[in-house]
Amino acid sequence: KNIYMTFSIVASNPSTKELCVATSTGLVAVGDLVPCILPNVGAICVQATVNPSYRATILNLMKKGFSNESAFDHVLKNDKKKEHRQIIVVNAKGQSHIFSGQKIIDISDSCMEDNFAIAGNMLASASVISSMKKTFLNNANVFFPKRLLLTLIAGEEAGGDKRGCMSAAMEYFKPNRRIMTLRIDYSNNPLKELSMALEQRFSEECKEAFDR
Repeated sequence: KNIYMTFSIVASNPSTKELCVATSTGLVAVGDLVPCILPNVGAICVQATVNPSYRATILNLMKKGFSNESAFDHVLKNDKKKEHRQIIVVNAKGQSHIFSGQKIIDISDSCMEDNFAIAGNMLASASVISSMKKTFLNNANVFFPKRLLLTLIAGEEAGGDKRGCMSAAMEYFKPNRRIMTLRIDYSNNPLKELSMALEQRFSEECKEAFDR
């Protein structure tokens, strides 16, 4: 079974229609199973005990007009493992929602406000999520993907995953552009490498390619 104890953020900028998700964990290849964006609809992370199909199912329900909460309820109502799952979502309007089961490995925590949701489990300290929230709110004018990366880094500096970080991933959507996906699947310092990858991706030369 797929178990990704991790810490993550999903965020929306309704004024620009940007969506972004960023996540890191003490296991390999978090980008394969945890994060997802559906353009103009929302961004999601499915973590703890992971059912990867929930990402597309929930986002597609939202596309059809389901509220965040009703989409979660529809998917989880007959799920015998739901108390082992943690799911965060934000839609393109900035409305966020969290499901955090009762049997997730501690330390687990989450928070949400307009435009973002943050959650983690098997955390090294109780301050991981609050540190992430503070950093996200304090960097409102930073380039959107960089803002989420700084948020992840704050989580790691507050302890992050109690096993340390082995992989990290980010997805970013801007209208009229294809989704940008950056993945560091195995590293002793995945957030540093993710930061380097993001800087390279948005160097002038790469930005031109992205904008085409």
